[in-house]
Amino acid sequence: MDVRDIVRKAWQITQVHLKKLIWYGFTPAFFGVIVSSVYLAYQYNAFKHSVLFESASHTDVIGVAKTVWSLASLHWGVSVTLIIIGIIVLLGYVLTPPIFRGTLIHALMQIRKYESIEGSVEVGVRHFFPMFEFALLTGAFSVTTLFTESSFILRWWGENIFFLALPILLFIAMAGLIISFLFTYAEYYIVLRDHTLIKSLMESAILVIANLKKTILVFVLMLLIGARIVLNVLLVLLIPMMVVGVTSYLATVFLSAFGMIFIGLAGLGVLIVSSYLLGLFHIFATAVWVLTFAALTERSETHAPKEASAEP
Repeated sequence: MDVRDIVRKAWQITQVHLKKLIWYGFTPAFFGVIVSSVYLAYQYNAFKHSVLFESASHTDVIGVAKTVWSLASLHWGVSVTLIIIGIIVLLGYVLTPPIFRGTLIHALMQIRKYESIEGSVEVGVRHFFPMFEFALLTGAFSVTTLFTESSFILRWWGENIFFLALPILLFIAMAGLIISFLFTYAEYYIVLRDHTLIKSLMESAILVIANLKKTILVFVLMLLIGARIVLNVLLVLLIPMMVVGVTSYLATVFLSAFGMIFIGLAGLGVLIVSSYLLGLFHIFATAVWVLTFAALTERSETHAPKEASAEP
């Protein structure tokens, strides 16, 4: 298995079939960017109003809740609209990643076999529950989960308790990295082989251990490519973010109504661009792992009959 050849083929597939596949990467990224932005805004405000930066011993949650309720009671129409939008975003954030992840895996395998991708969405829907369970399992050890736990400890219990808990958090992070690595191929067993979650996890661990060097090589290569994509996304979004910041400042000074409309349109543009770039990388990364999974499993399956026939 030539890793460079796999990466080159994956990029060719991404370029040639991008119009057919982009929505399967763009849609989950779109909802993910929205939720991530809200999450980062919450973390920023939580740290800003914590004892680390203010003299107050705790955040006045009741006071904040009263302020939000008073604003909502004065603008019921806007509040109902925001609630509906929030529900739609939450449902999209929960439902679309497992479905479109399975859809994308099946579609890329069909493309590899020069077959039609028709019916891939149905495959994604049928495998929603095991893919959702797998996301919950790996999400428990994700960077976001560990960061949330660490920030909660730091804000509420102080630096001393945080440094005491730091070795445990680092151990959990290391264990999570190993678990995620061993379960690299679990999603592909779920979608392409129709295995249960437990069997997919076991088969993935066996395949990773049996092909440890090749899997590590692809894993590290995708981390480097992912870091480069993130840097490109930040560079692409830097200019629009600066424009939005300058415009928002001018809007507060001069025309607030016009400024709010412009900020909304500019923010939507930044959201679409970032979602497109992240969706593009998601398609490419999935193509790399689909081709890797196919190469490793087909090689092991072709070797199995030879070993069986050699027995007396």
